[in-house]
Amino acid sequence: MNSLAQAAYYTRTIIKLSAIGLVLFFVIKFSINLGIAYWKQKNPPPPPAPEIRFGNLPKIAFPAPSDKLPASLTYSLETIEGILPNLPTLGKVYFVPQPGPSLLASDRAKQKAGNLGFSGEPVLLTQTKYRFTSRAEPVATFELDIISGNFKLSYPYLSDPTLLQNPNVPQLSQAIAEARSYLAAAGALTDEIRDGRGEANYLKLDGQNLVPALSFSEAQFTSVNLFRKDLDTWPILSPNPKKSLIHFLFSGSGEQRRRIVEANFTYGPIDRQISSTYPLKTSAQAWQEIQAGQGFVANLGQNENGKITIRKAYLAYFDSEEPQKFLQPIFVFEGDRNFFAYITAVDSQYTD
Repeated sequence: MNSLAQAAYYTRTIIKLSAIGLVLFFVIKFSINLGIAYWKQKNPPPPPAPEIRFGNLPKIAFPAPSDKLPASLTYSLETIEGILPNLPTLGKVYFVPQPGPSLLASDRAKQKAGNLGFSGEPVLLTQTKYRFTSRAEPVATFELDIISGNFKLSYPYLSDPTLLQNPNVPQLSQAIAEARSYLAAAGALTDEIRDGRGEANYLKLDGQNLVPALSFSEAQFTSVNLFRKDLDTWPILSPNPKKSLIHFLFSGSGEQRRRIVEANFTYGPIDRQISSTYPLKTSAQAWQEIQAGQGFVANLGQNENGKITIRKAYLAYFDSEEPQKFLQPIFVFEGDRNFFAYITAVDSQYTD
């Protein structure tokens, strides 16, 4: 065998052995990775320990139950999966800073009221709550907490039949934009409100009550609810999940003082940088509590017979009308015909 043929022979041999070695390498590597994945699946790492930095938490102060609830409620679970979902057993609790008094609070309150069309000296309802009134008839009122910045506006639209002569109410997206613009003028439009969900609906008068309008053509008012942006992918829900703590009612009037006939702004800033993890109940524990009548019925919906079919269960945060030091997670049980019920999610041994 001459030198050239010999070199070619050894070259082919080296290439063949290299190819076999490369294949063996990937087979062994794949087998090792498969073995590690299997071992991890059978031996998952323990979940991180809860931090519990805030100590025991105050129990969530849900509102008093409605007197319109049936004497008893019976529940059946009919989720898509047929079972309760496997939800996290560890959740974050967020700190909610409380505003303190300020020497400039009164002046700032008057300036805010003036920016929104309410000039003049207010009536002091309490040490921290002022009531401003409009000078034009019918009289609109604007109540403002000078510490928290929360406010309520009310115009006697039932006493002003001329509003119904202006049927050009804002369309849904326009009303949401106007509500956010109003909050911006009040210095109350935060990022989580601007980036949160907005919902609007058409309403009409039925006697003295507002009821849903079936179409824009028969609408006499437009209602708007502005919700906070989700936190950790969980929604932030008020005592009534169908109505935010920030809501508006618009008429079809083109006059500023009669355009917004109702407004409510109840808001506590959340410090998203200060949080702590806490152990949560299992979904099975929460389901047992709801069946035992320990939950808060946030919205009965059209379930006057007391027979409730639950379709969904998930975690959320509870946004209270009353000042709260912490934003805490809750279980939400959502059912047919607009039924919603809440259960405190933090393990009971960590609440007072």
